[in-house]
Amino acid sequence: MAKIEDRLIEALGPAKKDTQAPAFVPRKPIPVIGYQRIDGERFHSREFMQREWDHVWTKTWNVGCHVSELAEPGDFRLHTLGKESLLFVRSNDGEIRGFFNICQHRGNLLCQVDSGSLDTFTCPYHGWKWNNDGTLNRIARPELFAQYRDGVPNGELDLAAIRTEIWGGWVWFNLDRHAIGLREYLGEAGSHLETYELEEFQLIDSATFEWNGNWKHAHDAFNESYHFESLHADFMNITEGYDVPIELIGMHSRMINFNLTVSELLGNAEEMTPLREKFLGIGTLVPADYKGSLKDIHLEVIKAKRAIENDTYMPYRRMNDEQLVHQYHYTFFPGTTLTQTPEVSIMFRYRPHPSDPGICYYDFLITERRAPGSEPPVVNHRTYRHGELQDYAEAFDGTFDPFLANVLKQDGSNMTTMQHGTASQGFRGMILGDQEVRIRHFHQQIDRCLMGDYPWLDHG
Repeated sequence: MAKIEDRLIEALGPAKKDTQAPAFVPRKPIPVIGYQRIDGERFHSREFMQREWDHVWTKTWNVGCHVSELAEPGDFRLHTLGKESLLFVRSNDGEIRGFFNICQHRGNLLCQVDSGSLDTFTCPYHGWKWNNDGTLNRIARPELFAQYRDGVPNGELDLAAIRTEIWGGWVWFNLDRHAIGLREYLGEAGSHLETYELEEFQLIDSATFEWNGNWKHAHDAFNESYHFESLHADFMNITEGYDVPIELIGMHSRMINFNLTVSELLGNAEEMTPLREKFLGIGTLVPADYKGSLKDIHLEVIKAKRAIENDTYMPYRRMNDEQLVHQYHYTFFPGTTLTQTPEVSIMFRYRPHPSDPGICYYDFLITERRAPGSEPPVVNHRTYRHGELQDYAEAFDGTFDPFLANVLKQDGSNMTTMQHGTASQGFRGMILGDQEVRIRHFHQQIDRCLMGDYPWLDHG
């Protein structure tokens, strides 16, 4: 067991029995789910990409937008998943709905701006209109359509609806009408995160990065911490992340990254540096005259937050001690990751390109728990094409620290080289260790789908 876990148990004792999210420490054994290599073909084959679309993306729950982006009747936002353009709107009756963004006349893309507020959607090609609840509003020159001389059959020309549900402040959707409900799909892993009261968080920033790599490379990069020591060496000054507790929960998984500490791997773990002073909260989260070990600062912060749990709008009282400071990292199959502290929750979305297995879209969506009554910020979503950014700090409107933005850039730096290398004749397949078990589990879930094994679908 890693030393940081020993100190957590010694200092804080057992987890609170009434907590909704079970603690990670003492850690559970990492399950053995096989040792076979993961082939490279799945990252490059167009045939595999099509099978993923047919058997994974069209049958699973994914996130379309944040509820705050549909605050008022008429507000809408487009979202792209693979080849599909999807339209999410708060209708005039106040209900949030989702539709395929397709004109039912000739198949044109109906709405061609990313967001806004409208009572009706008008196809720019021939002027057909739909109400924002998806019902047909107007056929241009209806006398020219003999088949509708006696009227349009009820619902025949309404927009094609998609199934939507709301959880955690996000609008989720499923392209399969027979799928089980969202809460059942998220399962135990979803109930863990309800401790955070995510529906109270406000969206403060939204950016998309186009990377020259398959979407699964992006997923795999953010679902293990084994790479921290090599790729994010500076990051080890403020976290312990190279060997972390991991748990598999049905088709989903979770891990913890230990914040507000200095890695045991660093020889100068007790030396104060400007970077450590900034991120370890010296003078803010803990007293400026703190004399304890830098590795144990997280313990002081836990005690400080626990002391005010009944006097704050933050949901500290609902959380176990780990949650008060450490990063709880949950991934919901196939393409949604939520990583959070009580104050900030960040969503990663991994999306496939419509036709090229060598390109993906990585969405970085920041939400923050702000004081009740705070004015929601205006968020303008930005998309950055491959190679467009040299400094990832430029992608954020002051909402993400430049040091952390550089960590994100480091993760993205491997996308092109991973895509290139896994296509090589000399690549024999991925060899995954215990700290990469979430990756193996994820690829096994994909394989289950490709074999038609869908425990979350109800076609009865």
